[in-house]
Amino acid sequence: MLAIAFLVLLLIFVYRVFAVYTVRSGECKPHPGGSYSPFPPRIAHRTKPLVVVTYNIAGHDELLDGSHVKKLADAINQLQPDVVGLQEVHRATWQARGHDQLKELSNLTGMHGFFALSYEQHGGAFGNAILTRGELVSEVVHKLPSVGEPRTLLEALVRFDGQPVNIYVTHLTTWGSLNAHNRAEQLHCLAEHVRTSQYPYLLLGDFNNTLESPEIRAFRHENGSQLCGVNIGDTFHSILGHRRIDYIFADHGWVWANPRVPHIGPSDHWPVVVDLWWNREDAGEQAR
Repeated sequence: MLAIAFLVLLLIFVYRVFAVYTVRSGECKPHPGGSYSPFPPRIAHRTKPLVVVTYNIAGHDELLDGSHVKKLADAINQLQPDVVGLQEVHRATWQARGHDQLKELSNLTGMHGFFALSYEQHGGAFGNAILTRGELVSEVVHKLPSVGEPRTLLEALVRFDGQPVNIYVTHLTTWGSLNAHNRAEQLHCLAEHVRTSQYPYLLLGDFNNTLESPEIRAFRHENGSQLCGVNIGDTFHSILGHRRIDYIFADHGWVWANPRVPHIGPSDHWPVVVDLWWNREDAGEQAR
């Protein structure tokens, strides 16, 4: 039995290397107005905070647990978010039993959604996504420099009470320190992209390394955004260990408060949640 299991794992690995993995080191093509809106940028007054979540949903777990997506939706509904950046979303893959996970989550949460393809497999698709209670105005999917699994950056323009906001969602490369150089390339590319934003922006994602890693330290110095919550604890939990690898960044026009990592949901990642206001006048004492 062990020999058969090893052979199956070996075949899966060989398939992924030849059918999924890619090498596109150095590819980064940011451009101003990637998400275009006919509405001029403006700051709307809103005393209620925008509740923002990033969540790696481990969509492949649906293969073993048919109620995985329902449990994810229950967790998201508990948080009552205005926007959720999702990673590891499956559409019609064998791991998802042929289901469209974003469509099901959209139906179960009552939120609008958009799926950003990272790669195709057996007629299905894997990638990032966004759920929001705002109005989705436009969406662009940018390729990131990748060694291994192809990675992308979703750029969505969303309007909340008339205010256009750019929401970026991403999932960076794995393999720890073995792929640190490629992750550093991807982080540099993220910094290039967010600098082109014509609107207030948020960057949500699973960066697959800790704040202490050299590449994320360099990114924090380079990109000029503020990290929403530094000492919030671990966001990833498994038999391989616990660590903080999921992040919400915002430009400096935002005020944030109450960053938290609720220990809910079926994924091996917990959601990261933060409350944001569009300016300090609106935030008032609540964000101090």
